[in-house]
Amino acid sequence: MPVLIFAALAHRFALIDTPRMYVTIAIGFGLAFAAVIISAVALYGIWQEGHSGFSYAIAGAVLGLLILAIPAVGAWRIVTLPRLADITTDTDDPPVFAFAGQDGARHPPRQSVGDAALQREAYPDILSHRYPVGVARVLEQARALAAAFDWHVLDEATPVTADGSARLEAVAMTLLFAVREDIVIRIEPDGDGSRVDMRSASRYLKHDLGSNAKRVRTFMAALDRALAGAVGEGEEE
Repeated sequence: MPVLIFAALAHRFALIDTPRMYVTIAIGFGLAFAAVIISAVALYGIWQEGHSGFSYAIAGAVLGLLILAIPAVGAWRIVTLPRLADITTDTDDPPVFAFAGQDGARHPPRQSVGDAALQREAYPDILSHRYPVGVARVLEQARALAAAFDWHVLDEATPVTADGSARLEAVAMTLLFAVREDIVIRIEPDGDGSRVDMRSASRYLKHDLGSNAKRVRTFMAALDRALAGAVGEGEEE
């Protein structure tokens, strides 16, 4: 447990980089597995020989199993969710990252043709949203939501004309280990309203365990609510 707490805090405060954080986490889970094995051996000895220390052995086993529940959930998601790390509402023309990786980290992966087909099959609900309001108003709400979600905004482009487009690029951190994932939101005029596309991508892993799809869904649902009942119907072009 102390190893995992150290990894989470050190990575959150940029004391170690992401690859070293993953190594530290692996060590922590390895120690938890060893604790379970040692506790099981101790319990067997206590059962057979009547030694003392039953409560300590049980505590070690329980703590180790609780810690191992984290990679167990991760393994379950690897098996049940598609192997994707780059999710977008527009698989034909994804919003482009311009500032991601400014902090020296690895650039988010580009979604391939195969990835796009896999995403459409796995997440058919992740599509562009359209609103009967102007680009500037949508950008205002997107900016407010980025602040509410505690994203670090890297860049923002406001519409320079009445029919201009806008974009917002940001970095989000996962709750447990502060893994950084990159986000770009593109807002374009669409008839009398606006079309919003979003992209969320992991920097290092080839399987995001569903985090990017969840982020896109959460943001789009919040944007629907923020725009006071405006209908955000998604459809592929």
